[in-house]
Amino acid sequence: MNNQELQQAIVDALTQHNSYLQRLSSHAVNEILGQLDGLSLEMLNQLRNLLEDLTEAELTALSGAKYTTPQLKEVQSILDTWQQSLMVSLPEVFVVSAVALAAYEASYIYRLAGKKPPRLNGEKLYKSASKTPYAGGHLLDYIFPGIAADLRKKVEYVLRDGIANGQTNQQIIQRIKGRKALNYQDGLLNQTRNIIDAEVRTARAHISSNTYLETWQALGFEYTKDVATLDFRTTSVCMSRDGRVQKIGAGHQATPYHYRCRTNQVGCDKDGDISGLRPFVASDKRVKDIPKDQRDGIIGQVEANTSYKEWFARQDADHQRSVLGDARYKLYKDGKYSIDKFVDPLSGRKFTIAELREMDEQTFRNVGL
Repeated sequence: MNNQELQQAIVDALTQHNSYLQRLSSHAVNEILGQLDGLSLEMLNQLRNLLEDLTEAELTALSGAKYTTPQLKEVQSILDTWQQSLMVSLPEVFVVSAVALAAYEASYIYRLAGKKPPRLNGEKLYKSASKTPYAGGHLLDYIFPGIAADLRKKVEYVLRDGIANGQTNQQIIQRIKGRKALNYQDGLLNQTRNIIDAEVRTARAHISSNTYLETWQALGFEYTKDVATLDFRTTSVCMSRDGRVQKIGAGHQATPYHYRCRTNQVGCDKDGDISGLRPFVASDKRVKDIPKDQRDGIIGQVEANTSYKEWFARQDADHQRSVLGDARYKLYKDGKYSIDKFVDPLSGRKFTIAELREMDEQTFRNVGL
């Protein structure tokens, strides 16, 4: 398979492959959440029993973060043990599936290239990814210690606040755990579940991206091209970077660019040309949420080198306005702003309207903003 055929195979396959990876990530997330729930429920049961035995003076001391009596020190010990358990157990569950993912992703690219994979070491690939920052500076080894420390702190906040406001022990526990009638969606723990979901999916995308990058190099590519998802759920930073060609090496920016990033990087030559087609979804809905009898013209394909900027320019005004917002849409249409002008090219941060006005006051006057 030559480079162009390989690139087309990648563009075709990664869309379908990403769906498969999302299912794998859901499984990995659920395993970690199961561990979080088990350890947390055990802690809450112990905490509930201890709270029942505390005197008014001890509750007052606890509300002031004073662990002065043996009973209060036991409360502190339970929280310490729980936090430490989360810091140890959650990464252990994560790493098992992450190592397998790294090895699988490398072999996947080799198979697409029509080449027999070399002997792949998933642990080595994972360690490489763990040394590389992603999504604004995150590192894999700091995910779960940070989550555990933050959750511990918030639980202590709820304890102190609940005692200070005269809540019963049951009400305090419910604030942490959530109410069964609401499927525990209203509890503090559920906020952490959502954080873990986003963190794990983004971390796994980073592992895939880092593995792809090393595999592209092993296959002889010197450049990568950003291939964002052509739909209305794509973020501003990925819109602006779609089609960007970068030389692999120092200064190369790798995906994921943000939480839940869906942009891939394809190995390419210096000109960045890719043969074939790439899919699009002219909607802010997921494909599965678009009725089959309403997909004509909404789901399709365009030439592979069509950038997000070019594809977006072909969409109708209502959709463009819904993505950009009124002020940016007016700048886009009347001020001749391209969509990449709304984003800081270095950081990927979306400029505020005030910042855009400061940078280009004359255009704002010309379009009446």
